[in-house]
Amino acid sequence: MSTVGLVVNPTAGRGRGRVAGERTAAALRDAGHTVHDLGAPSLPLAQESADAAVRDGAVDTLVVVGGDGMVHLGVNAVAGTTVPLGLVAVGTGNDFAHALALPTGAVGPALDALTHALTGALTGAVAGAGVRAVDAVRVTGPHLPAPRWYAGVLSAGLDAAVNAHANAATWPRGRARYARSALREISRYAPYGYRVTLHGARSTDGAEPPALVAGVPVRTEDGPDGPRLVWQSPGALVAVANGPRIGGGIRIAPAARPDDGLLDVVLAGPLTRADAARTFPGMYAGRHLHHPGVDALRARAVTIEPTGAGTTPPHAHADGEHLGPLPLHAEVVPGALTVLQPPATPR
Repeated sequence: MSTVGLVVNPTAGRGRGRVAGERTAAALRDAGHTVHDLGAPSLPLAQESADAAVRDGAVDTLVVVGGDGMVHLGVNAVAGTTVPLGLVAVGTGNDFAHALALPTGAVGPALDALTHALTGALTGAVAGAGVRAVDAVRVTGPHLPAPRWYAGVLSAGLDAAVNAHANAATWPRGRARYARSALREISRYAPYGYRVTLHGARSTDGAEPPALVAGVPVRTEDGPDGPRLVWQSPGALVAVANGPRIGGGIRIAPAARPDDGLLDVVLAGPLTRADAARTFPGMYAGRHLHHPGVDALRARAVTIEPTGAGTTPPHAHADGEHLGPLPLHAEVVPGALTVLQPPATPR
């Protein structure tokens, strides 16, 4: 059996996290695993606890209970290591768990999947049974004291402003809070100034990028790692996606996959406030990509910088968690994250 580090968000899922955490600890112990509670009074302290447990070899596996914020904590503890991450996805959004086809919302199915995966990882006759290697994204920038990792989506435009307001709001609860925050931020929106540099850029169908992206001419520059595509314009949105969803089901990058070694970069040009109000609701179904001012490209790495040709972009968020101001550089690291996933789970 293994030694499992457990981190629980007690407020996840409208307060269901504490009970889910207790059930998770009991299920793991019943299955014969040793459980180390790595919880702490605050998220930064819980991150430090998880980081230390992984770094010092005190745990064989890290399990997080909650939503995408807890995924973010777990990814920052284990990315680039051999320690697998287990998810009990009982938060409001659960977008990363959804991308992996793991159970979300209900504790019972999530625990069944977790214990099944742990059993497969420990006793499976087939190498790799119960675990799956997926990509993670490494973020650096002058305002970050150390590199950060994320598993889902980095938001650096109107979606980030909505995320920030939703995180700060206390009412309403659940997805309605995100919708209310969207209405508020769209009413205040003015195009932001961006310079976005894509390394190894391709269209989502694998072809060379078009001359116009989100209605804006692009240019190619030489770099030490090869040609780079530069998109510079006022804009409404820049999202760098390793998975398809944000905000509990908003399909911001519907074709993004967490194991293809590429980032889906969604760009929206200088939409008017009325255009943004019409386009944003369609993101739940991915319809924003039908707008002529919105496009998606694929790249290995992306640098996002602010410019004076527009308002200052909001602080970036990743997996729904605050990263900080631009500029930022995001680079996908293929296979950097190992997650627990039952062998029978569809992939």
